Amino acid sequence: MTFYAETFINRWDRYPKQQPDGSYVAVQRTPLSYWLIAQHLLGRVTLGAYALDTQSRAKWICLDADTPNDWSGLLRVAQNLLRSRDQIPCYLEPSRRGGHLWLFTNPIPGSVARRFAKHLLTTHDLPQVEVYPKQAELRTGPGSLVRLPLGVHLLDHKRHHFVTLEGTPLAPTIREQIRILANPLRVPAGYIEQQVAAIPEPQQVSPTRRFQAREIIGDTPSERIKNSISVLEFVSQYVDLDRNGRGYCPFHDDSHMSFGVNTEGNFWHCFAGCGGGSVIDFWMRWQQVEFTQAIKELAAQLLPPIR
Repeated sequence: MTFYAETFINRWDRYPKQQPDGSYVAVQRTPLSYWLIAQHLLGRVTLGAYALDTQSRAKWICLDADTPNDWSGLLRVAQNLLRSRDQIPCYLEPSRRGGHLWLFTNPIPGSVARRFAKHLLTTHDLPQVEVYPKQAELRTGPGSLVRLPLGVHLLDHKRHHFVTLEGTPLAPTIREQIRILANPLRVPAGYIEQQVAAIPEPQQVSPTRRFQAREIIGDTPSERIKNSISVLEFVSQYVDLDRNGRGYCPFHDDSHMSFGVNTEGNFWHCFAGCGGGSVIDFWMRWQQVEFTQAIKELAAQLLPPIR
């Protein structure tokens, strides 16, 4: 179980815990422990795993398909990787609506992990499949997360096993699957370097003006927080947004990219009814905290210390 944890866990100082509605709340007061991971595997609690460590490095890439069609596409990706000349290892984990394709690596920068993953999806024409990590680099907060495998999903109350290309279990028991995942085959570093080197450098998308470049003004802590960073820059650390500021809403089971950031008005909004507002409103929903606690946490992140 220890080596299984080391395969997936990038951070031990905090951990995400799944709620009955499928969302996650960040637990920061208590560090993650092997006991908690054992409870996850026993089905007594369901945990998530952050995709990046504190140095913005990844040791796995997770491609997330939310529809049967995209899951079929990921099966095609896995088949091409496993049966290629290089025989690139990958692992398949079906889920409620689709599934995950896992690629394990030695620690690499999040930017390299994302470029490699995006290249895979582009060459297989899978634009709707999500990539974890969602951020190339952490700036505020712990970034994106994926449900820690082999636990019980609290929406369907099922434990989703890993499978082969043929759809049969990777191993007949959970214990044996844990043993395999404790020492997974990893994508060779040379293969990743070769693939990334062949990709043109991505064009940088200019975010809205960073308010941190000027004096932070405001009569109250909430006003200074709102003036310290743009909503686009803050939210993009947690939600994968396209060039138009649109993405999948993190607050509900979204398959239509219902989430958007209005750069002119400097606010976010979910068109499916999850609300919207400022950086503070986003943090309250993301962390499941009240206004006062959100102000304290955001002030610690975004405002200079009071002398």
